[in-house]
Order: sequence, then structure tokens, then C-alpha cells
Amino acid sequence: MEERFNFNLILNSFLILIPINLFIMAAMTVYRFIFFLFFADFATVSTMKLYILKAFWMGCRFDLSILAYVNAPITLLLLVCFILQSDIFFKSVITFIKYYYSLIFPLIFLLFFIDSGFYIYFKDHYNLMIFGFFEDDTLALLKTMFVDYRFWLAVIVFIFLAYIIIKFVKFTVKTLTYNERIVNTLYWKKSKKFIVMIIIIALNFIAARGSFSMFPLGLFYSQISPDQFINKLCVNPIHPLADTIYLKIKNLNNSIDLKESLKYDDKNILEDLKYLPAYQSAIDLSDIYTKHTKENKHVEKNKPNVILIVMEGFGEVPVLNNNKKFNVLGELKAHFDKDIVFYNFLAAGFITIHAIESITLNIPQRPFVNQITQSQDAYKMFAGSMARPYKNAGYRASALYGGSMTWRDLEGFFKAQGFDDIIGEGNIKAEAKDRHSWGINDDKLFELIRNQLFNDEIQEPKFIFAITTQTHPPYKVSPEYEPLPLETPANIAKMMSIKDLHNENLFKVYQSTNRELAKLISDIKKSTFADNTIIAVTGDHNLRELSNVTPEEYFLRYAVPFYLYIPEKLKESLNSFNNFSVFGSQMDIMPTLYGLSLSSADYVSFGNDLFTTQENIALNVDGLVLKNNIAIKYNFIDGSFVSFIFDNKNKKLTQVSPTQEHQKLVNYYKAVMLLTDETFNNKK
Repeated sequence: MEERFNFNLILNSFLILIPINLFIMAAMTVYRFIFFLFFADFATVSTMKLYILKAFWMGCRFDLSILAYVNAPITLLLLVCFILQSDIFFKSVITFIKYYYSLIFPLIFLLFFIDSGFYIYFKDHYNLMIFGFFEDDTLALLKTMFVDYRFWLAVIVFIFLAYIIIKFVKFTVKTLTYNERIVNTLYWKKSKKFIVMIIIIALNFIAARGSFSMFPLGLFYSQISPDQFINKLCVNPIHPLADTIYLKIKNLNNSIDLKESLKYDDKNILEDLKYLPAYQSAIDLSDIYTKHTKENKHVEKNKPNVILIVMEGFGEVPVLNNNKKFNVLGELKAHFDKDIVFYNFLAAGFITIHAIESITLNIPQRPFVNQITQSQDAYKMFAGSMARPYKNAGYRASALYGGSMTWRDLEGFFKAQGFDDIIGEGNIKAEAKDRHSWGINDDKLFELIRNQLFNDEIQEPKFIFAITTQTHPPYKVSPEYEPLPLETPANIAKMMSIKDLHNENLFKVYQSTNRELAKLISDIKKSTFADNTIIAVTGDHNLRELSNVTPEEYFLRYAVPFYLYIPEKLKESLNSFNNFSVFGSQMDIMPTLYGLSLSSADYVSFGNDLFTTQENIALNVDGLVLKNNIAIKYNFIDGSFVSFIFDNKNKKLTQVSPTQEHQKLVNYYKAVMLLTDETFNNKK
């Protein structure tokens, strides 16, 4: 055995494993090339050929790093074989390699395919939103996936690739025998053998580390060009997935230090917050979030009903492009033209729960944290609960949801926040034709709103918070529905994939739900409630199909309109306000409604009444921040930011060199996020 089991066997085992690893490297590169062809905006990247080559080179480094981690246990086991000189152990290692490679390599590509699906919707690699698959309505998500032909195409390609990999693994394992000899080391000196083993270990370590600099290869190394897509192109999906899992674990342990993550020195937090004019008179930090409405004798005597509707997928891009040939608004346009609409308005994030939590609790969405509805804090009433000021004023508060209230346990969350009536699809009678994968159709939810508002048995003034679900993939529309013209404009088409562009139901559903909303608004305006009911409407987020945006379209990616119908008598309190281009985000909704409907009311909010401030700052969880004509996009990975100026006419951004004003905007963003986090953690 000593003659047979020697250094020659171990070295040749390492060499025999090289071809399959080269094959996996090549397959990863092919995947990256297909990823490039599928997602690249060639009009933008055609002038960045050197950056593209650099992305593929950097991508090879990321891929090699993953392979080095995969092979680390095999390297260790083969070294142990050499030390133990055991034939039985060596055969066990060969068996392990067979099953290990057969499992790990297909798994890697499975994660690649899932990442591609994630990228289609979110234009990003794995991040914390991937856990929404398990925290969301998983069955509905699966149904959505199953009706997409790309899902089945990916399944077929994956099965074929996995088959080839497993065949290659079997061939590789067969050659791991004593008789296979690539290099003859019989006459090598012990010193040379020792050096070779050290080199093998060192190469594995260096490849895994991926860098000779101070820090190992990480996502911050992906910032290789001015183009966001090229930067994402070089990333191996396993790296962001590992970071995401790490962040999720830290979240579960409540060990995320947002101050450390933002790299922010909070000594000047109050001064940084005073960059917003509304906070200029603040004496201490509590003045930032404790607020008070003005005295209003009219609303004291005639408490108005307040209806706030959050429409699924009600992004601003289609609204801004509404015309006779692309009539997505239908009858809703008349209401938009007559009433008040804030268009410089940001959704809190890119998923529904971001909007719900931000609006319900009057806070910005914080990065790197668990959703509140998925934590034990979901069952506590927060000082910033949207219903609290209305309950204190004698209102009856209702939360209506077009989906199941078990989704993210909204029922328990809304109950804790003080709502009297909590009604989901399970409480609403609807036939199969009136349902879709995510709940009931919007017209049925609007019917429920009518019933709640027109219910004479409820003597108290009513606050109704409603969330729709119909404008959600796979987009179900009634066969009897007769749509208005829907010729997709070129500027919208370029934001969409070819598959989404040919989905006829997408804008049909968007249009039909808007028309049903128009009917609801018209019915209220024609009723006896017209003079004493405020109607507010916004979207939870943009349509995800409009995600193929350039940096100049960052605002449009997140923009949602904020519509308000205010009875004439209540408009008198607005005096001569006409700055409807003021910036806002979803944490500003409730302060604005409080200011219109409540007299001398105390409330807690990190947002502001849009009618009482000539300047405001819009921000969201992804680091987009705007004020007047300037904007920044903050990068949480490395703390860098990109500076822009904002064109209010076309709602687009132009990248510029950073100024002092841009830096102040960054400091404000960090300050408000940190203050929100500290207030949340210290004042449940």
C-alpha cells in the first residue's frame, strides 16, 4: 500500500478534477453572456465596450472565487488522504466527491436561474426581498410563475444542464483511480513535493479570497463602471445571496447596526435634519417626529370622512403617458384634471409591504431590517399608528384588503394599530369570476368601500384604509371587458421585456381598475357624502414590468401619483397653496390627511403635511432622495452616492458632479434613517 498510495496519486487526483471545474467556469461565463444579451440596454452599453470586457474579466474572478470555496473541502480531504495513507478513506473521499459535485454544481446553476427570475422583476441580484417568496403569499407566487413560459423554459434548460454536469462528474470519478497518471512524481524530492502541496493550498486560498488587496473579493469590487447594469453583470449571484443570508441572520438576531452600516457620525444629526426647512426651528430630536395639526373650527363641528386607497401597481409612468391612444386612466382622468395630484411622489420601496408599513406607521422604510409585520413588534400599537389620531378624535377606523388578511399577518398588525373593522377577501362574498390569484377584483373591494361609507348605522365619522390587489401578475381581466385604446408608447415599451410587452392583459387590468376607481369617486361625489369626504389615492409601487430603466429614469422607477379629492369647504384651510410640485413620499400621506381632517391633533410621524411646507424631501428604502431640483442615489454596499439634477418637466435625472447640496442631502438621508431606527428600537 505504501508503494501505491503515494504523492503521485494525490497530485494526479487534483489534476483530474481540473477539467470539470473548467467546464463549470465556462458554463458560468456562458450564463453571464446570456444574461448580458437578455438584460442589456444596447443603446446605452454600446459605447462602453472596455467596461463590458472588464465586467467579464471581473466576473471570472467572482466565479473562480465560488469554485475555490466549493473545492476547499475536497482539497482538505485529499490532503488528509495523503497524511493517513488509507485506501478505504481515499475510496470514501472519491464517493463523497461524486455526490458532492453532483449536488453542488447543479445547485449553483439552480441559484443562477432563480436569480435571473428575480432580476426580471427587481432589476437586481438577490437581496432581502427574496425572502418575500416565503413571507408573501407563496401559493399565489407559484401560480404566477407557472403561467410564465420563461419559467418552464428555464426548468428545461436547467434539467438538461444538470444532466450534463452529472454525466461529467461520473466520468471524472471513474478516472480517480490508482492507474491514472498525468504527472509522474516518483523521483521528486520530498522538498519539491512539499512545495507543490503548499502551492495547491495557496492557490485554493487565493482563488477563494479573489484579491491581493486588504479586503477579499466582495460586492464593493463590482463598481467598475458608470453603468449600473455593467456593474451587476460582473457579479456572481452566489455572492449577493450569501450577503443577503448574512443580513437576514443578523436581522433575526436584531444585530444590524444601521449606524455602522450607514457609516454615519450622528453627533450632528439634528443639524443634518435641519437641512429640511420644516425642521429649522427644532430644538431637540423629538421635535422632528412629534407634530400637531392646526386648529380648524369647521372640522371640529363637521368631522370629514377620510378614505385612503392604495392601488396595487399604480405606477406613475403610465399616468404621465396617458393619451387617447394609450388611455390607461379612462374616466379617472377627469378626476385627476379637476382635483389635486402630487406627481413628485415616491413609493417607500418596490414591494407592497414597504408601502403598507410606511403609510400605516408614518415612517420611512429602513434598509437592512426585517419587515415589522414579520416580527413580534407587529402586535404592538406604535405611537405613529395611522389610525391613532382618528381614534382619539372619535372616528371608526376600517382596514380593507383585497387579498387575504393572513398575508404577512396583516390582520394581527392592523388590530394592534387600533382598527375597528379588519376585512379581507375571506370576509367578502365573491364568485370565481370576481377573483384572481391574489384575492378579489378591485370593483368588489370598491363596493365594500361604498358599503362602509354609506352605512347609516355607523354614527361616527369614518376613516377607511383600503388596499387593492388586482393589478398583479398574472393579470386577470374579465373576458367581457371592452378596453379603451392601449397602444403602448415607445418610451414605455423600452422599459419592458419583450414578453411583458406582449402581455395584452397588463395594461387592460391597469386601465380597468382605474376606471372602477373612477366610478367609486364619481359615486361619492354625487352622494350626500360629497361635501364631507376626503378621498386619497396612491400606488403601493410602480408596475414591476417597467423596470428596465436607465439612471436618468431612477425617479420614474419608483414614482407613484398621490391623488386627493378635497371638498370645497375643506379647501379653504389650504389658503393660497399651489406648490403641487413639492416632493413627497408615502410617509407624508397621513400627515397631509391629518392636516385636512383633524383639528388641534397630536400625532407622531417622520413625514410632513405637504400643504404646509414649500420644500420637502422625498426618499425611499433604496437610497433615492430628491429635493427641489437635486437628487442622489445612495449605495448601501460601499457608502458611495451618485449626484443628479432633476427635471420637473420630464421627471428625469441628469448625472452631475456632487455639490455641497448633494452632500447635505446624503447627510439628511442618513440622519432620518438613523433617527427612525433609534426611535423605533427605543420607543416601541
